[in-house]
Amino acid sequence: MVKIGVHLFLGVSYRQVVLTLPEQLPISFHNHSNQKRLYSGFMVLAEACLSELIKAHFKTDACEIAVIVFIHIHSRNSSYNPHLHVILAEGAFFPLNLDWKWLQHLSLSQL
Repeated sequence: MVKIGVHLFLGVSYRQVVLTLPEQLPISFHNHSNQKRLYSGFMVLAEACLSELIKAHFKTDACEIAVIVFIHIHSRNSSYNPHLHVILAEGAFFPLNLDWKWLQHLSLSQL
């Protein structure tokens, strides 16, 4: 947490979002010939999806999210279970007017 904490913005609230794979995909992930590239793409896709969700919430493309994504490959019982932990700011930055707008609600159904 210390390493992550230095990247967080003071005064901004964050939430953790955990994104998992559908049960059909872990075997494909496990057997993939280039796991590093696959995992990297998985993390990029997660950030892009969350960005789109928040842009849709604010009804504009003129905002940026603050997000940290990291991957866990195994579950607590050491079984293969690739999933993402996302530290997501509860809002978005609007660079055109240097404004921060808080996000009151993030729809779980849209996630």
